Amino acid sequence: MRTEAETIVVLDCGTGAHGLGKALTAEADGEPITGHILISHTHWDHIQGLPFFEPLFNPGNVWHVYGPTGLGTSIGDTLSGQMQYSYFPVSIEQLGGVVDYHDLVEGSFVIDDVKVSTHYLNHPALTLGYRLEADGATVVYASDHEPHHRALAHGGDVESNHHDAAHARFIEGADLLIHDSQYCAAEYAAKAGWGHSTVEYVIDVARHANVARVALFHHDPTRTDDDVDELLALAQRYAETTGYTGEIFAAAEGPQIDVVGTAAERSDEGRPRFVATETPAIEASRRSILIATTSPKIEATLREAAAAEQFEIWTASDRESLLETLRTESPALVLIEDGALGGADVGELADAIRELDRDNDDDVSLVVIGGSGVRPGTLGPSLKEWMVWPASLVYVRTKLRAWLLRRACRWQNAPLPDDEEQRLATLHDLEVLDTEPEDRFDELTAEASDALDVPVALVSLVDTDRQWFKSRHGIDAAETPRDMSFCAHAVASGEALQVPDALLDDRFADNPLVQGDPHVRFYAGAPLTMSDGTHAGTLCVLDYRPRLLTEQQITELERLAGQVAKELETK
Repeated sequence: MRTEAETIVVLDCGTGAHGLGKALTAEADGEPITGHILISHTHWDHIQGLPFFEPLFNPGNVWHVYGPTGLGTSIGDTLSGQMQYSYFPVSIEQLGGVVDYHDLVEGSFVIDDVKVSTHYLNHPALTLGYRLEADGATVVYASDHEPHHRALAHGGDVESNHHDAAHARFIEGADLLIHDSQYCAAEYAAKAGWGHSTVEYVIDVARHANVARVALFHHDPTRTDDDVDELLALAQRYAETTGYTGEIFAAAEGPQIDVVGTAAERSDEGRPRFVATETPAIEASRRSILIATTSPKIEATLREAAAAEQFEIWTASDRESLLETLRTESPALVLIEDGALGGADVGELADAIRELDRDNDDDVSLVVIGGSGVRPGTLGPSLKEWMVWPASLVYVRTKLRAWLLRRACRWQNAPLPDDEEQRLATLHDLEVLDTEPEDRFDELTAEASDALDVPVALVSLVDTDRQWFKSRHGIDAAETPRDMSFCAHAVASGEALQVPDALLDDRFADNPLVQGDPHVRFYAGAPLTMSDGTHAGTLCVLDYRPRLLTEQQITELERLAGQVAKELETK
């Protein structure tokens, strides 16, 4: 993929990378090339072309390789394995170009002018789908994904399963969807559990998600060109019967496709805003699971999967022992076979888990293992997942990784405001960044601290990649990275933001400013609105304990923020 700003993004690196690399090198005509490779997962067919991708070998080139991290493994370590001495004559350290590796989890990040969002797919290996937004257009790459509810492989309403509905939300409004469609419904029964989609499922998801164009992708290696044409014709007939009116074509090597923003506008609601490039620190004490089963086969599979991922295992034989273990220990996940514990109601059990008076403040996620999948009305704040059984050992291992990584990522990056370019221009025109402290601002932060009875008050200006404090009352730090900024969230919303307890808020719980010094627990910030309507930053207050401001106190904070804004525009 190439944007108008000439940002180059390569999606996976199979054998087609050989020809692409030669083409990019010839096009550059000796000039250095900078590019980015997004790896969905590290099965051979998705990384085999990496040692043959010519731009990696040429001095002066800079390439960034991104891919899903495991538990204790990095994408760089995984990829270097295929270039070890036993398999390849050149080691990864001998590449002529500069190659940087970036571990990813589920979330969002930015590559130059491209906003990238990631989402875990349903595949036997830990796999990420990519949503790329640039130049007003959206491309979604979903390789190696199987319907969560296997009945949907034959067609149906994706809203009938909350995981499949989440998959549809991830691709919603895409101008181009490149989706795994290895099988058709008639072939699926023999391939269930292999981690791939049917064309019927892909068309249903595309219709539900308002996708403009669909590229059928990841063709089965046994198919001929004629077979692929027949599969395409099948997809088009199915689309006609179900009411999908977007363009459908079969992906092929070589053609150039221009993507423009023609699909329906979509909401950001429900989209992950975790910082995808920040791999969560997972304490050893939280790498444990509690299991309760009646089936020896299920228990054996869970034990083997947990041992392979180096999880500690706790077991419970009845409701009381399960709750007691949760009170005294710190399992990250509870996996219960549907019908175990004397047929305990899973919804009631989830409520009981949530209400426990535990020895630690960490939350716990309940996963139910059962035959056909989640029953309507059973999912809730604690009951997060329902794993369909039977499931392979590889599948269970992958799910354990994804669940732990996903629940650990409780730190979200604020979205960019729609007027970000104008906002930054206005901020820089103030000529106040990196200037000396001034009494007129310090008096206002002191007044805010006194009026709201908080230890810290700041005038925070949100710059391109940092927040800088023009005035700081009660804290020494002069600035922080923007992705740590609570204020960036207030700026993005354009409204006052209050966070009563950061440890209970998925946007901030794992933020280094919460987990480490200064251990922020409470935040409230009011945007600094400039005369052109943009928001330069906030007047914000912090506390080291949870609390809640009244409406009158929020109004007072907004009043003081208005005074700060006036002072900023007074030269």
